[in-house]
Amino acid sequence: MFSVHVPGKVAPEIAADRAVFVRDGFAVWALLLGPLWFLWHREWLGLVGWIALAVLITVTEGWLGPVTASGFEIILAIATGVVANDVRRLTLGLRGFREVGVIEGQSREAAERRFFDAWFVRPQPALPSSVPPVLHPARSVPSGVLGLFPESGARP
Repeated sequence: MFSVHVPGKVAPEIAADRAVFVRDGFAVWALLLGPLWFLWHREWLGLVGWIALAVLITVTEGWLGPVTASGFEIILAIATGVVANDVRRLTLGLRGFREVGVIEGQSREAAERRFFDAWFVRPQPALPSSVPPVLHPARSVPSGVLGLFPESGARP
């Protein structure tokens, strides 16, 4: 699943060219290559946060011990994979992008195809006036009580 973000206050044709698709869920590449993932996506806010936490872990390594510090580094890597796409959505929002929808697809290309097929849908022709509209008869409400109780009234 992907969330679709387009720049705000831009014509739809231009917004479609600059649309950004952000995958929902865990980012494996962010887990493996945290700071490089942030650099690749130009997520400066996420990069600064990641560096601050990495420096904090390194500085406290003497106090915590190497085993505990290694555990915190593993936790930092896993947390990076979990929140990387959310940081990307936050950064896009700060840049003036707005989320216009969520689309499902096996790959980014499939999601883009599905989204743009719906985005640029041509209006369907109106039905000819000779075809009468389908009207459903009004349903009558059964008398008595609706629900799970056998009879109406308050309890004694």
